Amino acid sequence: MLQRGISGEAGPIPDPAAPVAGGLLAGARWWRPDLGPDDWAALGLWAAAHLALFVLAWAAAWVYRATPGHAPLTGVFEHWDANILRNIAQYGYFSPHSTAHDTVFFPGYPMTLAAVHLILRSWVLAELVVSGIAGCFVVVSLSRLAGGRRAVLYLLTTPAAIFLMVGYTECLFLAFAIPAWHAAARGRWWRAALLAGLSGLVRPDAAFLIPALAVMALTGPRGARLANAGKACCALAGPAAYEIYLTVRTGTWEAWAKAQQAGWDLHPVTPVQALKTTWWAAFRHPFTAADAFEFQLELAAMAAMLLAALAFLWWRRWPEAVYCGLAVLALGTQTWYQACPRTLLLLFPAWIALAGLDARRTWVRYVYLSVSAPLAAVVGLLFLSQQWAG
Repeated sequence: MLQRGISGEAGPIPDPAAPVAGGLLAGARWWRPDLGPDDWAALGLWAAAHLALFVLAWAAAWVYRATPGHAPLTGVFEHWDANILRNIAQYGYFSPHSTAHDTVFFPGYPMTLAAVHLILRSWVLAELVVSGIAGCFVVVSLSRLAGGRRAVLYLLTTPAAIFLMVGYTECLFLAFAIPAWHAAARGRWWRAALLAGLSGLVRPDAAFLIPALAVMALTGPRGARLANAGKACCALAGPAAYEIYLTVRTGTWEAWAKAQQAGWDLHPVTPVQALKTTWWAAFRHPFTAADAFEFQLELAAMAAMLLAALAFLWWRRWPEAVYCGLAVLALGTQTWYQACPRTLLLLFPAWIALAGLDARRTWVRYVYLSVSAPLAAVVGLLFLSQQWAG
């Protein structure tokens, strides 16, 4: 008989009665992960991304200062959403000290951050540790799902990659979403539902992931399609639990939408109106040049998401098309494009598809990296110097 380890490699089952040289732990596998070469390479890329993060943080602490002194190095990591998420972790949603309209943010990340803070006692360090550990799961699971480490390289050089490594929710979401997709692809539907449900406690983007998993079930092998789709839909219990909590506390089913509109002026519009408003903000505006650049990045990210959705439709890869298409629909029908670069981070099927193209056409890698890597450095400096929320 054969068994399959975490790395996916098959091997003989060891005889439990056989003596183990070197003591009890010398031959044991339970105390350390069984990582293959691609897994270690993915973790190496994740470590290199953090080295780049700290170099950018050092630069941001000095470069954007008009005074002789530098900014506190730890202060460059906590801006915008990171501050709100930390406030939720400290005080909850409805405390006198809570930030206004913070119910837009789902509770999964603040709960995790609060738990880690009980051990580390430093909020900034807790944020970096949560993202750092979650990222280890992200890069290894993405490498395994893609069948190689190239997809990890594409993910970590995305323009908004900085938000995977600071106190934002994207990395924790992916730490549940990618394994959920992998479990569904292997027919482990209850595991996929559990992981997708947990992702739905971290970000509302689970509303794109869960329908895609249901489509994966309906287009999968015959025999239990409806049953598997039903299991995938059980993941809706995650975001539904938060919605029920808000309804009980506020007395209205529209609490989340009202908070989004009151705090960020986001409300439903037609796709044409959203495009016109974003184009105006990018090129015909009264804003600063930095603000215009941010809206130009929003337009570019939306174009990339739309291209990914159309490509998956062309290839008849229906689950991926649903995942990317719903993201385009959601962000393309609000007041203007907002957080598109960060949402593009979450569309991991696109990075897997790019890795596949890279294997056949190496010029794809050079074109992508020559455009995306410099933008990633710029966006990183913008965030670390408190000039862009992402």
